[in-house]
Amino acid sequence: MAGNLLDGWFKFNLGEGAFYSVFGFIVVFIGIVLLIFILFLIGKAIEWVRGKKKGGAPARQDVPAPASPPAAEDEVPPEVVAAIAAALTEYYREEGATCGFVVRRIRKL
Repeated sequence: MAGNLLDGWFKFNLGEGAFYSVFGFIVVFIGIVLLIFILFLIGKAIEWVRGKKKGGAPARQDVPAPASPPAAEDEVPPEVVAAIAAALTEYYREEGATCGFVVRRIRKL
């Protein structure tokens, strides 16, 4: 009985429908992989062009912490100064800026 109902509703047999669905999944998957690969290559090309315009990517330089005199009552502790300097250095390194910004003194307001 159930076989007779399904025969009237579907024009394709079940095997042909399964083949088309699996084939469609494979085509979509390959298309997505190709798009990811193309976008990856475009990203690498943009990085290469930007690096070439700036004269190459700047090498990361670890700046040693300068010896600081003991902190007075109203001065900021050396640990806070180091944290602020590290945050600024990381920010400018990510931005690719080469402004030569140097923290000379930090004081409370």
